[in-house]
Amino acid sequence: MTGTQPPAPASGVPGGEPGSEFRKDMGPWANFALGFTYLSPVVSTYTLFGTALAEGGPPMIWAFVLAGCGQFLVALIFGEIVAQYPIAGGVYPWARRLWGTRWAWMTGWVYMWALLVTITAVAYGAGPYIAILFGFDPTVHTTVLCTAVLILVAILINYMGTKALSAAAIIGFAGELIGALVVGIYLLATHRHHGLGVIFDTYGTEGDGSYLPVFLAAAIIGF
Repeated sequence: MTGTQPPAPASGVPGGEPGSEFRKDMGPWANFALGFTYLSPVVSTYTLFGTALAEGGPPMIWAFVLAGCGQFLVALIFGEIVAQYPIAGGVYPWARRLWGTRWAWMTGWVYMWALLVTITAVAYGAGPYIAILFGFDPTVHTTVLCTAVLILVAILINYMGTKALSAAAIIGFAGELIGALVVGIYLLATHRHHGLGVIFDTYGTEGDGSYLPVFLAAAIIGF
């Protein structure tokens, strides 16, 4: 019929399907907090700092700069993709539009296992601390029990909806960031024994060879 426009796709993008709208239920701070607490860079820093320092000396800190540059490029790529396909669903629908269903299936499958392994590993790593917090001995059985409880709590928070998830993410982000700032400022103010030049001093960790292999081994803290 002349002058009649076809109905727009439900998703607002070409090839969209019903229910794939990108609804902005989470604000910028909640999104940032969720991403920050999911990656948890502060926890990895605390866990690996001593190992990386012993392996490569103070210059290992430059691994953070290299990792930051790489992550910035990844963020630019994801920003470009989400600008072209502002839909819900994450990597699967993006991969399906960019490369097709076969690659999308593989992307979704790998990402699903990555999430399962990551969530379980983080919960298991926190298990002993939770056990000690509640006065239990951090045995294997207690750690496994605390891990299961943490995973169950995470599932319940997710099923409570976006608002509950946003609140949990912001609380976790605030606790992690405030704790890191308090500890960092305290150590810099009361326990600093070297000047900034120390970040260029390898303290002989390379031995008689090149420092590059040593740095790459220590760079696990950033990568």
